[in-house]
Amino acid sequence: MNGIGIIVLTVIIAILTAIITLVWWKVGDQWADEEYKKFGHGGGAPKGPPPTVIEDFDSETSTKSAE
Repeated sequence: MNGIGIIVLTVIIAILTAIITLVWWKVGDQWADEEYKKFGHGGGAPKGPPPTVIEDFDSETSTKSAE
């Protein structure tokens, strides 16, 4: 393949990549819109208890084996 052929192939691949990306985004946006209609936007603080924070994880008491 000569130099011009490589350039043409590269341009074709770039154009197809851009088109496929735009279609992917459009389909993803449609899917997200449908999910929002089904379940709402969510938003706000997470529900449930706050996460448990384990401090000083590498201390002796937390690394002892259960013998």
